[in-house]
Amino acid sequence: MNAPRYRMKGRVVLRRIGPDRLLVPVAGDAAQENCVFPVNETGEFMWNRLSVGVAPEQVAEEVAREFAVSADAATADCRAFAGELVANHLLEEQPS
Repeated sequence: MNAPRYRMKGRVVLRRIGPDRLLVPVAGDAAQENCVFPVNETGEFMWNRLSVGVAPEQVAEEVAREFAVSADAATADCRAFAGELVANHLLEEQPS
């Protein structure tokens, strides 16, 4: 079975305010809650790829190279982050 790929749910924009990075839902389920979601540099990197359908395994490989972390750590972080984004209605699984 293939791992899921994701797409943005509703419309979410990434905003940088000084050193802060925020995911701001502007349309869709998450926008109704009037919340913003702070992310760090790694979160921004993963968001930019996961939200357009790049496979989580590929994103994890890129994270491992870009941030000099182990492949296992990058994979675990990528899966956890994708799960949080889905739980917060920022991402949804793409249909097969």
